[in-house]
Amino acid sequence: EPHLIAWFSAGAFVLIGFPISIAGIYGHLSHYYQPGIQVYVVRILWMVPVYSLGSWLCLRFKSYAVLIETFRDAYEAYVIYCFLNFLIQVLGGEDTLVMILKDKSPTRGFHMFPLSMCLKPWIMGQPETSPFYLKCKFGVLQYVLIKILTTFTTVLLQLNGLYTEGSFSPSNGYLYVSTVINVSQCWALYCLAFFYFATKNELSHIRPVGKFLCVKALVFFTWWQVRAGRDSVGVSILYGMGMIPSTASWGSEDVAKGIQDYLICIEMFIGAVVHQFVFHHGDY
Repeated sequence: EPHLIAWFSAGAFVLIGFPISIAGIYGHLSHYYQPGIQVYVVRILWMVPVYSLGSWLCLRFKSYAVLIETFRDAYEAYVIYCFLNFLIQVLGGEDTLVMILKDKSPTRGFHMFPLSMCLKPWIMGQPETSPFYLKCKFGVLQYVLIKILTTFTTVLLQLNGLYTEGSFSPSNGYLYVSTVINVSQCWALYCLAFFYFATKNELSHIRPVGKFLCVKALVFFTWWQVRAGRDSVGVSILYGMGMIPSTASWGSEDVAKGIQDYLICIEMFIGAVVHQFVFHHGDY
């Protein structure tokens, strides 16, 4: 059976990637010198085991895939929350961060083109707070809320036969769910990038570029790039166009989801290796 071959071959990536991630987590726990920072690093590192194991189980137990994917997607949102808190702690906590931003040039709050044409600059600092920080923070946290809400909305729509991947029919929930998720993702990514450019000098000692790119690749590349996950648009469109065949025991929709889960097992193996360099315990 093709799906069993896929399950065993994907399992090889999980079998190799899982201990790599656990080794990285153990490295931090055994060198727990900055717990306020490393607690968030450990939670970020758990994304690879959670995602890879969840996707691997979806390949084998497709009848439980919706429940497994719900937990997996909820953890993705949690990782974004942890990454934001990681950056805040590296900068000394919220109070210190506000003081840092208040001393920044007002030009740091100018938006990038083309958003600069429709959005006013964000004020870096005021006597008691930093509007720039608050807007960046809520810009990221809105994705956490949206992702959790749309995850459970998708489950409800699927149970009622109102959600078909790759279908952009106005009567299908996929059109609205995928649009909301991807707009939310883009805004959260923009806010993270905006925050980075304003604080990159203060973050330079933790090699922030690799960390930003790693989180971006594992969490946000879900639109045109073919990436695993229920909202992988590339695979979903192929399914909607009828270009993904069925098998004796798996329908076309099951095969599309299986491709997505198979890809995520490979991606998480790569992520486990990259994490060893960008989130190494020696940095703390």
